[in-house]
Amino acid sequence: MRAVLDTNILVSAFVFPGGAPEAAYRAALEGRFELVTSPPLLAELGRVLEDKFGWEGPMAEAAVAQVARIGTVVRPRQAVSAIEQDPADDRVLEAAAEGEADVIVSGDRHLLQLRQWQGVRILRAVAWLDEIGRTEG
Repeated sequence: MRAVLDTNILVSAFVFPGGAPEAAYRAALEGRFELVTSPPLLAELGRVLEDKFGWEGPMAEAAVAQVARIGTVVRPRQAVSAIEQDPADDRVLEAAAEGEADVIVSGDRHLLQLRQWQGVRILRAVAWLDEIGRTEG
């Protein structure tokens, strides 16, 4: 099973431990699914951690490096223009398409409203955890 964890899920996993986003990321760390990401998503993760949450550069870079290390980093070749209200969300769809993901895990309302895109399901972290099975750590 291949899944893209949207930036908001990864940020929540790192900044607000203890919730469903952290559990979803932990499942990737445990190898319970293949995490798919891309350079634009990794760059966004670092930028959000630094700019919105005040993380020092090296700390944000370490988080980004960990995600890149445990995930499969794809380089999207096809541009997507599916979300008019927030074109940045298209980067998530591009990664999912290039990485042949089965699911996108997100808290973003624009993505969640789609429910599915080109055969890729779009779920909240709680629904994803219910599907892959929660484990208490």
